[in-house]
Amino acid sequence: MFTIKVAIATNSLGKSAAGHTIHQKLEAARSYGFDGVEVAFECLDAHANTLSSLESREDRLRAAASDIFSKATSLSLSLIALNPFGAYDGLKEAQDVEDRLVEADLWCQLCQIMHIPIFQICSALYPLQESKITSDPKIIAANMRKLGLLAQKYGLRVAYEAPSWGIHKNTWQHIQEILDLVNLPNVGHCLDTFHIASKVAGDPFNVDSPVRPDGMKRLRNSLKELKQTVDPSQIVYLQLSDATVADPKQRGYPRKDLNQPAFMTQSRNCRIFPCEENYGGTLPVVPVAKTIFDMGYSGWVSMEVFHTDMFDTRSS
Repeated sequence: MFTIKVAIATNSLGKSAAGHTIHQKLEAARSYGFDGVEVAFECLDAHANTLSSLESREDRLRAAASDIFSKATSLSLSLIALNPFGAYDGLKEAQDVEDRLVEADLWCQLCQIMHIPIFQICSALYPLQESKITSDPKIIAANMRKLGLLAQKYGLRVAYEAPSWGIHKNTWQHIQEILDLVNLPNVGHCLDTFHIASKVAGDPFNVDSPVRPDGMKRLRNSLKELKQTVDPSQIVYLQLSDATVADPKQRGYPRKDLNQPAFMTQSRNCRIFPCEENYGGTLPVVPVAKTIFDMGYSGWVSMEVFHTDMFDTRSS
């Protein structure tokens, strides 16, 4: 049966750093008709930091997770994913891998408390030191297999995503290569219209031509390959967003980092809802979404909007 449910990321409903609480965000999600939410770890962590009566970080996070689940249940909202776990997939040193798996186990516990079915991980990103990671698919697959087996113990699916500025893994094809090596039924894709469209076709700082001259041809070829390669059952969930052109000088951006990759600047500050006319999206995200739906995908579709507006302190 073809079933689609629509969610939104909690950090797309206002930044915690701007004073927007997780309870306010859940209430907003319910009032605008969303079926569920992705729980961004930064929102969970911000809520946990208000629980000063508990001494340990782990206890504060567990208590915050329990409270978030209670609030979501009262609003008839599903909590669909915890994200984004990172700084893991390409690690070379055994001790670094083990240290991150300890943190991953805590995340799995938090998912269990919140009745969340999806543990989301992104490929290694800036500002992680490249000397700590490898591009070797066999090593990455071995690490991801360990994570997948850990998640299995908690009944979780692992959604593996390639942000368009990933250090080594930044396309869906890169992720598919790892998934084929991992070969676990609970480890699959997190596909994001922004990352696919921006990486293949976008030019993030080009106001006059935000899609590269050969961008649409490249995108059509990539989407044709996607349909031929990926079984829809391998897609854990789909994220939707578009973007406007980014400012390379980051004027007016709340969190400036002139050393970050261009796609990261665009993602942090310029991601908007698909077809959002007020802002004028620039990326060919609709063909990406259409292709994935035409493949027969059914499941959660989540909006991920990361824009400077999220730092507005107003509640509405």
